Amino acid sequence: MKRIILFFLTSFVLSISLSAQGNYEDYLKQQDEQFSEYKENEIQAFKKYFAQQDSMFVQFKKQIEKEWNEFMLSTPKEWVTYSPDFKGRSQVDFENGAVIVEAVIEKNIEGSEKKAQELALKHIKTIVQEPDRITNKPILAEQVEIPKSKEKLTPANIEKAAQNIVENGKSETITGADGKERIKFTITLNMAPDHLKKRIADYKPEIEKLCHKNRIDPALALAIIHTESYFNPKAYNSHGNAYGMMQIVPKYAGLTMNSVLYKSNSQPTAEQLYNPEINMAMGIGYLRWLADNKWDRVTNKTNQYYAIICSYNGGPGTIYKAMTGTMKNIGDKKWNKMFEDLNKMDSNKLFKKLHKDVPWEETRNYIKLVTEKMDKYYKE
Repeated sequence: MKRIILFFLTSFVLSISLSAQGNYEDYLKQQDEQFSEYKENEIQAFKKYFAQQDSMFVQFKKQIEKEWNEFMLSTPKEWVTYSPDFKGRSQVDFENGAVIVEAVIEKNIEGSEKKAQELALKHIKTIVQEPDRITNKPILAEQVEIPKSKEKLTPANIEKAAQNIVENGKSETITGADGKERIKFTITLNMAPDHLKKRIADYKPEIEKLCHKNRIDPALALAIIHTESYFNPKAYNSHGNAYGMMQIVPKYAGLTMNSVLYKSNSQPTAEQLYNPEINMAMGIGYLRWLADNKWDRVTNKTNQYYAIICSYNGGPGTIYKAMTGTMKNIGDKKWNKMFEDLNKMDSNKLFKKLHKDVPWEETRNYIKLVTEKMDKYYKE
């Protein structure tokens, strides 16, 4: 009797198992589809994430080093970006006019060098069509030269130019932080001699509009943007936590201008500050804010601009220190004399004093760079 019961139980379980097999396979298929959808969503979110916030690259530092054995971030004058799988990387040097695009593929993969070349080309295509949020044109439009050609690189002609581009590249073997050997393929492209002028021309109408609104000499704003970022909309300073073309620091100028412009008491996000329109509205607006709230008693326009320039880079305290010898606890007598000197002092003498006595070396250099650019490039 026990054997009969056992037989029927076994048969029953087997029949359930067989009938469930089809459902289980459907379940696995559904899981695969859901995972694929999840993965695609993650890739899209990743792309958006990197477009917004270079400062957060540090989250992926170990994964990047695993592939490259080094870690690179954007800087005020260099735009660094990675592909979602970290195997492609580009570095656009807006100051020196060079574009370096690289790709890595594990050496033991068949056709690794060819695959690295293809990946590098794909990454080039991505960056040359990255749009600017003011003009809707590519950020690098008409600015990158095709090797051995008089043409400029565009998304439309990259396939045609592929052979020239690849011939301009070179391969080498590197070892990632994970100990694996990889083929690294590097392509270096020159930017056109007038690449800076092209970016200035794209942004100048918006800059002039904002300067007119804020009663700021466009020459000052242009010279500051040139000095800060070479008109790099993807500029990021990891040391100062500053974003965008005018290098806005969220907790200082960003917080002030978010309140003035948008009635918000919070710091602006990286996404906001990577938007050139918002970035320039905040930066140029902050120049006006400094004039009205810190240096309104300075009626000598040139001297007021010198005070604004130093304040934009190092804070108003740099002027306090240079003019009074201290940054805080300044008595009324010294305070009033500071403004009297700022109004009466010959502008050339004031410039030399600030260039000598401002406490921060960076700010001493900054006033020199900005005023030189105003005089050389932007005075009409």
